[in-house]
Amino acid sequence: MSETTNPTELPLTVSRVALLEEGSDARFRQLIHRLLAYASTLEAIRAGLGGMIGLTGIQFTMLISIAHQQRDTGVGVKEVADHLNCSGAFVTIETGKLCALGLVEKRQNAGDKRRVLLTVTTRGRELLSGLAPAQRQVNDTLFASLDQASFEHMCKYAEDLATDARNAQALVEFLTESKTAALS
Repeated sequence: MSETTNPTELPLTVSRVALLEEGSDARFRQLIHRLLAYASTLEAIRAGLGGMIGLTGIQFTMLISIAHQQRDTGVGVKEVADHLNCSGAFVTIETGKLCALGLVEKRQNAGDKRRVLLTVTTRGRELLSGLAPAQRQVNDTLFASLDQASFEHMCKYAEDLATDARNAQALVEFLTESKTAALS
């Protein structure tokens, strides 16, 4: 299969047959653009929900992630970073801001003195509880087209795509470093 059928066309952006329709990558590119639009909309929704309680979008995500993961003893920075697919340093910076706002507490991990445990304060829980009715409405609207079976499939696909995305990100970083080294 040639990369293009017409010299004025752009080369294919995928080569996997499963992602091509009659030799064209047009539907794949449409999917990518819809996913980008969806991701942008999710970011705006997150920022809006965070704004309702005086936080940025990422601060809201950190706060609710800590609340859901902390169990009885708290949650470690690494666990939050893994859950949100970001660096421990980023979690440390953002939770520092939440601590300054009195929404999160940090304390030394009794099992490993080098680590800290994060817990949401009573004030943080009150903010999340007050936001929950609006959050339910927004989430119900955001996923209104899904039934139970679709939801289950989407959960699996999201997990698989997140893994694929991390692998693709590592590949882009490798290719960027290789290209930069070749140009040096």
